[in-house]
Amino acid sequence: MLINGIESDKISAIDRGLAYGDGLFSTMKVEYGQVQLWDFHLQRLQLGVKKLFFPAVNWSQLSAEVLHVAKTVAHEKQSVIKIILTRGSGGRGYSTQGCDSPQRIISTSAYPDFYKQWQEQGIKLILCESQLGSNSQLAGLKTLNRLEQVLIKKELENKQATEGIVCDNQGVVIETCSANLFIYLDNVWQTPLLDRCGVAGVQRRQVMLLAKKAGIEVVETELHINALKRAKALCLTNALMGIVPVNQYQQQVFEPSLCRSLQSLIKQGNS
Repeated sequence: MLINGIESDKISAIDRGLAYGDGLFSTMKVEYGQVQLWDFHLQRLQLGVKKLFFPAVNWSQLSAEVLHVAKTVAHEKQSVIKIILTRGSGGRGYSTQGCDSPQRIISTSAYPDFYKQWQEQGIKLILCESQLGSNSQLAGLKTLNRLEQVLIKKELENKQATEGIVCDNQGVVIETCSANLFIYLDNVWQTPLLDRCGVAGVQRRQVMLLAKKAGIEVVETELHINALKRAKALCLTNALMGIVPVNQYQQQVFEPSLCRSLQSLIKQGNS
């Protein structure tokens, strides 16, 4: 683990990332030392730093550190790198005055083996009772404040469910606990609009770009939960899992064939 470029696993107890969740993170897939979708991860971090009014981050330094860490796992077919950026340490209270040194934390972990099985066999979804709050200032960002996701994950564990669809407090479909959604509805792929809440995933972005190049229409739109009754296919995306077909949502059963076309796009785009 690197903290500000130095091998360490210790950070100040008064760091604002710990005190307030005042920071951002991104989790990246690495294949034989090559960071996948690095430009997209970097751009989302840069947008988040701008929206949160962070002090300046040395992006070239961060990039060099990520590439250095990636080389340490180059012997692995697949692995994971996580970047955390916090505003740094400051005095008591919410004011950001005096917080001039953002902290860079880069760590590695093993790639989850079950994602390959998910990609091939699909998974089942439930509808979560937990909801996401709306905040357009934070919509799309991947901040360190993940309490909503912690509660969603606890609900899934209590119900012995793998994943679940999560709505906002207006009953609008947003995402799942840890992934974005693509829904085949009315003969077109649709993905929830993330202007009030939710995380704008980098894999979601790649799917939309590759689909456009291939002449496949993907629409960002507001989807109420009842619309899913008419869906012909569902799939999940994030940077680690890639594209995972949904074979069952509640009592609806889906064939994975429509999702295979999106999986093919990703394979072609990465070749």
